[in-house]
Amino acid sequence: MRVPRRRFHVSALTELLLGVPTVLSSLLIVGLIGKAVFPQALWLLPAAWFVSGAFVLLPTVDKLLAVLAHRLRKPTGTESAALQPLLDEVCGAAGVEPGRYWLRVQNSREINAMAVGGHVVGVSTAAMRLPPEQLEAVLAHELGHHLAGHTKISLLRWWYELPARTTVWVVLVVGLGVHAAGRRIGTPAARTISIVLIVVLAVAAVAVSPWVLLVPVIAPLLAWQSRKAELHADRVAAELGYGPLLLEVLQQWVRQGHDLHRARAGVRARMLASHPSCAQRISRLRGR
Repeated sequence: MRVPRRRFHVSALTELLLGVPTVLSSLLIVGLIGKAVFPQALWLLPAAWFVSGAFVLLPTVDKLLAVLAHRLRKPTGTESAALQPLLDEVCGAAGVEPGRYWLRVQNSREINAMAVGGHVVGVSTAAMRLPPEQLEAVLAHELGHHLAGHTKISLLRWWYELPARTTVWVVLVVGLGVHAAGRRIGTPAARTISIVLIVVLAVAAVAVSPWVLLVPVIAPLLAWQSRKAELHADRVAAELGYGPLLLEVLQQWVRQGHDLHRARAGVRARMLASHPSCAQRISRLRGR
């Protein structure tokens, strides 16, 4: 059994590169705000924003995201007694300290698991009904994301993209409000003015967040990168000795119809899927 080295995998680095256009748009927005607020120190706000990325990686942020973004909670005593020995085994196989990672549970009827930030490994209550050895394989997959740096890079990208994405969201909400107001007033002049204002808002949004023009290209590439990351996490689990058990889980999901929706989806939906099909994961694990 080969123990995977802890390093950023190429799939994580690819995600980082794909986020560059949006991050640059965020930098432009933060710079414009800084120019308005601190005209004598234009560098101050962009520098503070850049440094703030280090705080996003603090353990406290992981705990907040686990609760706010994924609705994860601390395991009960019974749940902890069932999960902790499994995580200890996985960490022992990977040669990492189990204390680095925190177990969390999501109340859900769907079998699911996730890695959050740099420390959280979460499982759904439905996943806890899997046989212990299969659940251990699922935890090995999630640990694979942590070992490859997928979760840290995703968190940093989300944070540094936030100003650009927030700007586009605000412009969209204002544009919808202007459109609704024009229709409510109902006069030709009001409708014309609303259309002009919407066009002006759209041009302004593109001017400060030009990354939106690249969304049709970046979105499929990010989805492709996410699928690559999932396949890599499977490979890490297999290198830790959990390949056969992970195959059992995936085969069970196929029998339950997990791939049926994907098979019926259109080409665009498949391009934007964040996870590969169970069939593809099974094929990769079998070395095909």
